[in-house]
Parts: sequence; structure tokens; C-alpha cells
Amino acid sequence: MQKTLMLMVCRIVFLITVAFGLVPISGFAQDYPSGESGDQPSYPGIPPTQGKLEGTLGSYNLRAYGTVLLNISASDTPPVGGDVTLWASPSSGRTTFLDGTSKRVDDVHDLIFTARQSVFGLMVKPASTSGDAWQASGKLEFDFFGTRPVDTFLQQGRVLNQPRLRLAYFQLAKKEWKITAGQDKAIFAPLDPVSLSHVAIPLGATAGNLWAWLPQVRIDATHDFGKASTLFQFGVLRPQFGDPRLSDSPAVGTSIEGAPGLGERSTQPFYQARFAVSHPMSGSKVTVGASGNYGRERIGADRTLDSWAFAIDYAVPLHRRVTWRGENFVGSNLAPFQGGILQGVSFVAAAGTTPAQLKRIGAGGGWTELIIKATEDSKNVFYLGVGDDDPRDTHLFTGTTRSRNAFAWASYFRKLNDNVTVALEWSNWQFKARGIAGGVAGPQAPSGTANVFNLALAYQF
Repeated sequence: MQKTLMLMVCRIVFLITVAFGLVPISGFAQDYPSGESGDQPSYPGIPPTQGKLEGTLGSYNLRAYGTVLLNISASDTPPVGGDVTLWASPSSGRTTFLDGTSKRVDDVHDLIFTARQSVFGLMVKPASTSGDAWQASGKLEFDFFGTRPVDTFLQQGRVLNQPRLRLAYFQLAKKEWKITAGQDKAIFAPLDPVSLSHVAIPLGATAGNLWAWLPQVRIDATHDFGKASTLFQFGVLRPQFGDPRLSDSPAVGTSIEGAPGLGERSTQPFYQARFAVSHPMSGSKVTVGASGNYGRERIGADRTLDSWAFAIDYAVPLHRRVTWRGENFVGSNLAPFQGGILQGVSFVAAAGTTPAQLKRIGAGGGWTELIIKATEDSKNVFYLGVGDDDPRDTHLFTGTTRSRNAFAWASYFRKLNDNVTVALEWSNWQFKARGIAGGVAGPQAPSGTANVFNLALAYQF
């Protein structure tokens, strides 16, 4: 009932906004794959419009960019994911404290300070370009969301995270063609909600926002038809499932290259494609895209399971100062993109003469977001949105019981100057699970609700 009311309120806000002609922010960070948005920084937020940190060295143009980011978050229930919320913890659980006392999970509150979602990157391209020759460029981007090093002389509670690779690719471009090789955002379902609370992991992961950064080889082709333009993308990507339900993750202290996962053992890559159409509208452009993914994982000596998905993405300027954007998806075995609430396959191990049971989990969902430019100078921007990931209950087994994850959020971005942004964000998370009776999904199991408040202080260069 509470989730239904939450979604209804957000839809009413959306309808009122459209009815009164409020209007899309020009200049929010575009996050289509680089084949569409150009070789520009694509982290969430509003990057500086001038005074970029770049220069010419010999025959190359070098640009450094980044976000020094401090997040302060508080929650009324400790969410799964900590400083990057994934879903709410079931409220029926209890937390036991050092002195032996305990409380219900929904009576425990957290306050987290973290700077590990800070981002830095480098871009390089030729200082002079020619439209008749293939031009090379590259991008390398890191954050500090990596593992915490072990040191027997320092408390492990100290924040000493290692850098983590986000993007690392080079491109060859000539007129309407572009070839990309390296680690980049997936072609499939390329958009993410705009948020400074979730930079290391996009907002809405496991709650309707499919995403991945994967090594790939991709070709992009653009074509203009008068004022309209089209983009076709096709690529092969690393088939990395990382499904915790099947223990498809590297052991602690090892690299996955030394211990291939179930996707790698299929000897088939992910195949992805996307077709998008753009057209000028309300001083900006409307873009609508359709994309798909197909892959396999080998879970036995001769047995494979397919993974497939189809998604629609859109960015629509409803008026000069309002943008409506989002994605919707349907698919099966979506753990590689954190779909199905990070559940790809239901699995019950073999016992005696009873063979192992495996079933792909189908899921559908998506997210939608309104971006409202409150002032002409783009210094005051509001974001409102909802998301939902709904696995099919009939595909759930014992140990695989997450049945729905929905959330709503609202945020306010205030640019203090061209480099410094302050952002306030509230998100409400609604998580549901199913009990398993007789090997199939039964009555509702303990579920959870969480409210998370985040203050972000960002210096972008």
C-alpha cells in the first residue's frame, strides 16, 4: 500500500509538471555511450562549461577531468549496499550489538561520510584533425571504489580504498563511422539517472536500472536525414555474469582472468546492438533508442543457459526547461546487468538421486526521471523519478527469493559556481521477498522499507 501511494504521488507530480508547462535542463551530463555524446566526461552532475583543464603537448591535445566528491548519507534503516543503496533490509531482522542487546533492523540508523566515489580521468586526441583520415582518441577513467588493502598495523575501519578502473578505451573515427575498443559502458540500456549519491554504481542498480562497464569492441554508424539523425551500434562484449547465486565470482585475492566465470566458459561473447533516432525539439533534441543483448553461460559439462534482454531508452525535452528521460526493459537471466534484483538463475543443488534444479529468472521493469531547470542560469535543478525491478515469482526457488525492488527519489542540485555543486537527495526504497513453499514461491516473506538522505559536495574540473 505504501509503495502504491509513493508511485501514485510521483505520477501526479509528473502530470502536474507537464500540465503547467514547466520545463529541460540544458547542460546536464549526457550519458549515452561515447559514440553518441562525443568524447566528453560523462560522470553524473553538471560539468564545468569553461576553464577546462586541457592543453596541447606536441601533436596531442590532453584533457584531465574529475570530480572531488564528498557524500554524507543518513538512513532510517541500514540499506543493503551501504553508501550506494541497492535495496532495503528486511525489517523483521535484528541487529545484535557488542553488549549483547539487539534491535529490529528498522530501528537502527546509519550515518556515512565517504569520498571514495571521487572520479578522475584523462582524455587524449590529436591536436589537429582531418575529416578525410581516421582520427584516434582515448579515455582513461578511475574512481576510488576499489578494494581496501590489508595492513596488520592499521585498523581496517580506515578509509584506504584502492583506485578502480571505470573506463579505458580508444576510438578510431572517420566522418560518420567510429570504432571503439576497450572498457566502456554497455551498448544495451545506456542511460542512468542523474545522481551524485551513486557515482561508483549508478542510481537504481537492482531497482530498474540495468547497467554494466565491460571490455568490448564496438562499431557506431551515424547518418543524417535532414534535421533528424540516426545511430546504429553493434558490438561484442566480455560475457561476465558474476552471478552470486551460482558462486560465479572470483575468490578473494584473485583476478577473474585467473579463474574464468561461467560466461567466459561459454566461449561466446555478449552480442549487443542499439538503434536510436534523434530530432530537434524545444531547443534541444529528442532521442529514442531500442537495444538488445544476447549471451550464454556454461553451468555444466554440456549445459548452457541463455541470457537475453530488450530495452527502450528515451530523452524527451517536454519544454525548454524540462526533460523527461528513462528506460524500460524485459529479459531473462539478467545478473550481468544487476537485473532481476541481482538474480540471474534460481538454483537448487543436486541431492542424492535428485538432480540439480536450475531455472532462468525472467524480469521486467525500468525507471523514469524528470529534470526540471528551475532558473534560466542552470544553477538550480530538480530531479524526480521512480524505478522498479520485478522478477517473476514463479521462477524463484529457495535461496532466490527477492521478488520486487522499487524506489522513488527527489534531488536538488545547486551550482555555487562553475566548478562547485551542492546536491541534496532523498530516496525511498521498497523491497519485497517471497517465501518458498513446496519448492515454489509462496506467501510474502519479510520485506523492508528505507529512507536515505544524502548531501553531496562536488568540485568538478
